[in-house]
Amino acid sequence: MRIGLLKPSKTAEIISTGRSGTFHPAILPEQAIMKLLGPWAFFNLAAFLLALPLLVRTPAQLLAQSEPRDDAIALFRSASNAFASQQWQQASEQYRKVLSLRPGTPLALEAGYYNLLALRQLLRLDDPTESEQLARDCSEWVCLAQAWKQSNHPETVQSYTEKLSDRLGSILRLEAHLAFSSKRWTQTLGLIEQLTPTAQRATAQTDLAQTVLGPSDLESELIRLECFVQLHRWTEAENSIQKLQVSAEEKLTQLSPPRWIERFLVRKAEVAMVLGKWKDAESDVWKIRTHFPECKVSAEVDYVLARCLVHDARFEEARQLLASILAIQQTPPAELQSKVWWITAESHLMQRNFPDAYAAYEQVVRLGADTPWAEIAQRQMAICQQASGSTMASGSQPNSDPLLRSTQKQTPKQPR
Repeated sequence: MRIGLLKPSKTAEIISTGRSGTFHPAILPEQAIMKLLGPWAFFNLAAFLLALPLLVRTPAQLLAQSEPRDDAIALFRSASNAFASQQWQQASEQYRKVLSLRPGTPLALEAGYYNLLALRQLLRLDDPTESEQLARDCSEWVCLAQAWKQSNHPETVQSYTEKLSDRLGSILRLEAHLAFSSKRWTQTLGLIEQLTPTAQRATAQTDLAQTVLGPSDLESELIRLECFVQLHRWTEAENSIQKLQVSAEEKLTQLSPPRWIERFLVRKAEVAMVLGKWKDAESDVWKIRTHFPECKVSAEVDYVLARCLVHDARFEEARQLLASILAIQQTPPAELQSKVWWITAESHLMQRNFPDAYAAYEQVVRLGADTPWAEIAQRQMAICQQASGSTMASGSQPNSDPLLRSTQKQTPKQPR
């Protein structure tokens, strides 16, 4: 699943000052705060945020801190202008200066929040180091925001506390996307769990499986499904599929179903295949071919169908389909190539064609390098050699060997 860049229009509300025509992120738009600040409320939002922790301080303390406070407000406004103009680098630099001037204040939390959004826009997706650093920055900001919420009385700044809760959700979602794109599956699941309210988790098994999911829940559940598949947690993957089923069925009735349905059906077929529900897997494959004639994951679809054909002992058809996957113009990922060679080897083994099975297992070892899967393939190669040698020596059917019969029934669960 490809995770796109967060759009400013989706992550930050933009409001006009009314005087200069410039724009600033909306921090506290609630009516109660506006009444408190008066008709020029928009000019004083940053000042109000900065003043919140200072309300109980002495006049001398306030006077001593007035100069850095003014500098912080001016920097925040300048950074907000840059953010609204999509000048991400300038916005990030100025937001970081606000953080250093007024640490521990709501203004600093807002600056940190928008700094993370600006950094997300600057992120190079092909640079894992940048992604990891941004993920750490997100985690640090979440800790600071949660600590601030716990250290302040909700009734004092309730309006901002509610706004901060929304900010926390946005940053947790960003952190989950970063973990997901870096293939940190377990961490992604943990972050998604934090995004799901406790009450919703308690009723998820009953209610969500019977309703159409909203955009946020749909995205989270699709991510969960992919993580479960990658972690080989097949029962949980099946539960996730059940939650997505109603939404998928509704979208399939549309003239042009959304593209996420394609990936969902591939994963649904794969999970059914692993759990031995071959008819369900084949049915999902044909749904993909019907609704998505120009399927973008056709190689994966063909692989699942080939597995179904092997299960039905239609070996020649399966091997032709597997060969077509390896022959496509765009070379499949090494993992998929390994899966294709493995099932090709298994199909030969089931027909007791040991030399061809041995050759296919060799390809698995070559592609798998030092992975556990390569170790299993080497064991299969040894069995092929043993079975072929015993056949030549005694003329007996190698199928009578209990070890061989057991091996013929085995297919590694991952990679497949």
